[in-house]
Amino acid sequence: MKLQAVAKGTAKLAVTVAIFVAIFVEIGGGYRPVAVDQLSQPGTFEASNPQYPGIVGRVRAWVSGRPLPPARTPVSEGDVCEASLNRRVFVRVDGVPRPFKAYLHCRGGKLSRAFVPRNGKFVPVPLSEVGDTAYFRIQGFQVVPIELADLWREIRSLDLRVFLAWFTLAILVKLVGIFANIWRWQILLRGQEIRLPYRYLTSTYFVGRYFGIVTPSTMGLDGWRLYDTIRITRRPIECTTVLAVERVIGMVGLLVVILLFMPFAGAITRGHSLGELVAAMKVPLAGAILFAVLVLLQPSWFKGMLNVVPSARLRRFMQNVIEAAAAYSRRRSYLLAALGLAVVGQITTTLMYFCNALAIQSGNVRPLEVLFASAVMTLGTFILPSASGEGVREVVFVWLLGSKTGAVKAFLIGHLGFWIEKLPLSIPGGILLLLQQEPAKAVTRADLERLKAETAAETT
Repeated sequence: MKLQAVAKGTAKLAVTVAIFVAIFVEIGGGYRPVAVDQLSQPGTFEASNPQYPGIVGRVRAWVSGRPLPPARTPVSEGDVCEASLNRRVFVRVDGVPRPFKAYLHCRGGKLSRAFVPRNGKFVPVPLSEVGDTAYFRIQGFQVVPIELADLWREIRSLDLRVFLAWFTLAILVKLVGIFANIWRWQILLRGQEIRLPYRYLTSTYFVGRYFGIVTPSTMGLDGWRLYDTIRITRRPIECTTVLAVERVIGMVGLLVVILLFMPFAGAITRGHSLGELVAAMKVPLAGAILFAVLVLLQPSWFKGMLNVVPSARLRRFMQNVIEAAAAYSRRRSYLLAALGLAVVGQITTTLMYFCNALAIQSGNVRPLEVLFASAVMTLGTFILPSASGEGVREVVFVWLLGSKTGAVKAFLIGHLGFWIEKLPLSIPGGILLLLQQEPAKAVTRADLERLKAETAAETT
């Protein structure tokens, strides 16, 4: 069994590392020749047009018959480096515009370097020393368009005093959110007449976070909390009901935060397909919030809707939610208090990422833009399959904030959240587990089913 547990842990760690490495893999890049005498000619360099809409805007234009602005606009050789600070830049290779890594060619805000082949390798040289042909480093397909060397260079340039101050504050802010989530859990348990000490719930919560280090979404956290509370209370139905309601309330709190910051995120949603898609969903998001709140407060209104739900899986999920919410029919104040704490928990997560942005001194981005991007990122980690959100948070931040802060800084804003969540705020759970002398393994579905069966046998 120990060997099996080690194998599972190793596999989960390998998946996390593989995701992290995969987002840097580049396909189709390389060095391409450009005639030096063409560099000063109009049309050789272009930059993405900030007025060109994302996918939502393009669909709207297609439906209305409105013409689209050009996707790229010409820039001169002297302005291409400045344009690359907040836009994607292109160089014409064999008559075709190709995106290139301008930071490898620019020094002092000017296009001053190119590559030449020497001894089977491409080496950078001053543009004045290049002959008739200069080689440009073309950007291939890459989920996160940066290289590890650039990431390491940015880390080494950080001001350690500034970084440690804001990074510590980020940890403390997130810790406040964790305590709010534990309080929310305690309130919902009390709504089921289960009264457990806050100190005990805090210990269980942190042990669950430890198991959740490399599990998708919150599976490790929820699995351990459910197992531990059923083991103590011998009331599996009520404990399961609490987590079902808590999951719905947590999602409602997240959607509320996204809507709260959406009006202030126009600069990062404009022209970005992901940002525009989220911004275009204002009405559906508001409708989803209203629907979820009504289900929680008046679950009996929606029982008849189950018959028209086509998907059996979705029908079972909605039935479980309605039945769980019905358990609080005479304790709606518990649900409202839990919803308020869910909003607090989500806001502290967004503030944690804002502190990360200040820690790495990322300029050219407004605070509310970081907060909006953080909320969208959290939604992505809920929806998309990943190990502890690894890869999702970095990609979302680069896509939404990369044009404002640069891809490297945007990546670090998101990635620092991984280390905060998984080291100082999760590893202590493993220490608590050792002190409690509990079985040092994550809870599986089989463990939960066995415990529920044992509990049912004891109560009959």
